[in-house]
Amino acid sequence: MTKGSVRLFQPAVMTGFRRGQRCQETHTSLLKIKNVQTKEDVEFYLGKRVAYVFKGKNKVSQVRSAQNPKLKSRVRVMWGRVTRAHGNSGAVRAKFAKSLPGQAMGKKVRVYLYPSRI
Repeated sequence: MTKGSVRLFQPAVMTGFRRGQRCQETHTSLLKIKNVQTKEDVEFYLGKRVAYVFKGKNKVSQVRSAQNPKLKSRVRVMWGRVTRAHGNSGAVRAKFAKSLPGQAMGKKVRVYLYPSRI
């Protein structure tokens, strides 16, 4: 047995926002999850948490830095959840606490493998 690290997320790409012919709804993001090809494959990922990890301009204190208040980082995270399938080709819709920015289109997001529904 190897002592490699275990990845607790499945990579995905934010492909855009939910939209109609003329208007787009920025409160719902569309994601394409790796190795998900059909609507039946999406069933496993419903309710899973999604993280968009990015770097901000300034270093800020981290949330859990009570032991070391000088600990600062540029890394930020926006959290969301997979809500339902979008179409038949394995794309999913996700809602985030605050809508993702337009710069996130085409960027990587992480679909974590929790909470479990098994």
